[in-house]
Amino acid sequence: MAEILTPAETLTIALTVILIVLSAAFARRYGIGKEVSIAGTRALVQVLILASIIFLVFNLSIYFSFLVLLIMAAVAGHTTYSRSGKLERGLTWAIISIAFASALLLIPFFLLGIFPLDARYIIPTGSILIGNAMNVSSLAIDRYRGEIKNRRAEVEAYLALGAQPMLAASACLKQGILSALIPSIDNMKNLGIVWIPGVMTGLLLGGADPIEAASIQIVIFVAIFAASMIASTILLHYLTDSFFTKAAQLREDLD
Repeated sequence: MAEILTPAETLTIALTVILIVLSAAFARRYGIGKEVSIAGTRALVQVLILASIIFLVFNLSIYFSFLVLLIMAAVAGHTTYSRSGKLERGLTWAIISIAFASALLLIPFFLLGIFPLDARYIIPTGSILIGNAMNVSSLAIDRYRGEIKNRRAEVEAYLALGAQPMLAASACLKQGILSALIPSIDNMKNLGIVWIPGVMTGLLLGGADPIEAASIQIVIFVAIFAASMIASTILLHYLTDSFFTKAAQLREDLD
């Protein structure tokens, strides 16, 4: 990151600020103007800080790259944990599921030589996997909680017949993951037809060969989907018991 911003960088930041202000003003009619303005401002500041950190990390040992990803996974886990209603053991499993799934899909990129083992590739690729795993996991746990609340009678009927909590909530778990993955599935169906993804766009703007850009984009996109599905599955599976008491009864405070 340059010490002095170029005119293009200055204009880009200025345009971002203008768009945040306009979006927040428009969002006031929905009662979320303040939330949009705070979220937009945070995003701008955080990305600029991240750019500075990455600039420093590029000049340090490669191990610092993994430390940055670990911090990202921890923050992502906390976000998903908050979305879960702060369930018991929710923070631990949110971090574990997101970190594990992201690492599992990140490693092949370097083992197969698709990317060189360098911070310039480790951090951006890892952050894409972590961010999307967080989004899908948050959607999945939120929908899972909602399904259990809405289908309380069904779940309690299973429990009354002697079913274990995992079996009693299995239909809710399946619906939670399915609902969270629908946007990703729809994006995958329309990839390259309705929209050009960010990675491919960046590579093309950087002058990369279109075939190379497309091949890298598709493998990253599928890896994102796989990481998101694995992370949400692990999270929901291991947090199922948190919706029930030790006596295998559905908790009353879910409503």
